[in-house]
Amino acid sequence: MASRSRSCRTVFLSLFFSFLAPGLLPAGAPNVGADKAPAHSESRKTPKVSLTATPAFGFTPLAVQLVATLSGVGSRDSNFCHAGVTWVRIDPGSSPETGAKMSEHPRCVHSEDKIFVPTTFSKSFDLTSPGSYLYRVIIETKDGSQIKSNFVTIRVLRVP
Repeated sequence: MASRSRSCRTVFLSLFFSFLAPGLLPAGAPNVGADKAPAHSESRKTPKVSLTATPAFGFTPLAVQLVATLSGVGSRDSNFCHAGVTWVRIDPGSSPETGAKMSEHPRCVHSEDKIFVPTTFSKSFDLTSPGSYLYRVIIETKDGSQIKSNFVTIRVLRVP
């Protein structure tokens, strides 16, 4: 019974050290988690899109420049070549379901060897009414999947 208890304790400590403190594994203890592959491979990244606004606040009328940056995509990934871009604007007092959408869905008219994936998208807007506006961008790939950015808030103030 004592050997079974010691065996269970060794396995527990091995699991603890292999997952929480791999550099501190006791000598001679089996490294239970060592043969497992990492959950996310370094070579395969998840596509993400990040949205920024300049300026984020100001007085009416306010000219805003939005820039969406796509990451985690290879420069020759045909699924992202000429991806669709939808700019979503939620006006003050509106809900996300009723937000205005402006879509751009370009087509590839070139051969497969000329694939190019843009990683930056930009759009300018003039905001003439005071309030807080929310913006988001959605990138749609050729296979129909969507990558949604974070929301950015732009505050437009009335001229005093």
